[in-house]
Amino acid sequence: MMSDDDHSAIRAQLEETLRQLTTRVEDIDASLSEPGDEDWEERATDIENDEVLSSLGNLGLQEIQQIRHALHQIDSGAYGRCEVCGARIAAERLAALPFATSCAQCA
Repeated sequence: MMSDDDHSAIRAQLEETLRQLTTRVEDIDASLSEPGDEDWEERATDIENDEVLSSLGNLGLQEIQQIRHALHQIDSGAYGRCEVCGARIAAERLAALPFATSCAQCA
């Protein structure tokens, strides 16, 4: 069972990751909002780069949602429980993936 200190450490880690991701997604959004180059070759490169940035932004948004869910689980006392079978999620799994919602068997 996780102690209050464990929960506090995980919460701090999740909040820091959330802050970093939010900043990164905001930077990506700002970059995508910049006007494009008039040169067609440059514009083609810009479009390709924008697609990569957009994908990274979407992945960041998904991770932000997962982190917010994990923070909610900590607040509700359900953190560390598999949402599929109800078993405890191994501490090693949570250390590697602090927003895991399922145990290794159900993943």
